[in-house]
Amino acid sequence: MSTRKYVFSVTLVMYAFMAVNLVLWYGLTREVFGMKDMNRMGGTKTPEALTGNVSYTKHHTELAEYIASGRHESFDVLTLGDSFSNGKNNYQDYLVNRYGLRVINVRIKYHCLEDLYMLLNAGIVDEISPRVVILESVERSVQGRLGMESKFSQDTDRKTIINVLLNQADKSPKISTASAGIFEPVLVKWNITFLFNRLYRFLHPEQLSPEVYITKLDRPFFTNPGHENTLMHYWEDLEYLKNPLNAEMVNQNLNNAARLLKAKGIKLIFFAAADKYDLYYPYLTDKKGRPENPFFKEMREVQGKEYVFVDAMSVLREALARGEQDVYWMGDTHWSWKGIKIVCDEMVKHIIP
Repeated sequence: MSTRKYVFSVTLVMYAFMAVNLVLWYGLTREVFGMKDMNRMGGTKTPEALTGNVSYTKHHTELAEYIASGRHESFDVLTLGDSFSNGKNNYQDYLVNRYGLRVINVRIKYHCLEDLYMLLNAGIVDEISPRVVILESVERSVQGRLGMESKFSQDTDRKTIINVLLNQADKSPKISTASAGIFEPVLVKWNITFLFNRLYRFLHPEQLSPEVYITKLDRPFFTNPGHENTLMHYWEDLEYLKNPLNAEMVNQNLNNAARLLKAKGIKLIFFAAADKYDLYYPYLTDKKGRPENPFFKEMREVQGKEYVFVDAMSVLREALARGEQDVYWMGDTHWSWKGIKIVCDEMVKHIIP
């Protein structure tokens, strides 16, 4: 083959490759990429829920914002947690708007207890002087974060924490389809992932991808047209089968933190954001022989709590029993504003006398 023909052939292949990727991206995968996290990770397009989002006129304060402002003031509530505390649906904003509470949120390592100890050692908790501290962790991560070993306060100087807060990038997922050009940087990688997930789905009928499982419920708990009884959930929701909860260790770690806060006149509240699979478990049409996750039962029964345990599962299950739809979003791992309202209305009983 001559040099000219070789160059022509390579160029033709490259243009064909680009053309196929552009057609796939703008025809389908770009839209899926911008959807909720279960849709995105599973590479599947579904209609949006008929239940709309809500917006709030007032908002909580982020600690990074507070530090940067240089102001000094106290707050009613200090919150620390993972994506359920730092995502688009902020339960803190509901507390601000519905109950008039002054709420400040912290995001450092997204580990509720370790972040709390960092703030205590840096003197920041004393500075903002909250009446209540709320620690949150998604159910599936409680064992790894709080149940493996005793967590102890470690020395952290104030300067280090301040620098982290002022310089931290926002670690919460940001999904955007906007770019400066037609051939977006993520295009090829995402197209390959999308096609891989389609093949994975063919080989694993219970899954949309390695990260996402899909199954059916016996009643319509969602308002997404055509998918009212479809449950998509994260693979880690099944990790309880391999890594059972050590409720005694979790309790010990929370009690240690509660004692430190109590000495400062601060109440500790802990809640676990229910795993989607666990929440809807009673309504699965095919449980595949899997037992129910005993997490909440064990946390209810553990003795000697020196903190307030808000049982998110009980109030959410009560809502499902009433037929409430879209407590969690069908295409997402997270709760909706409805789920937030249900849990916060229960939690606030321990905040406002």
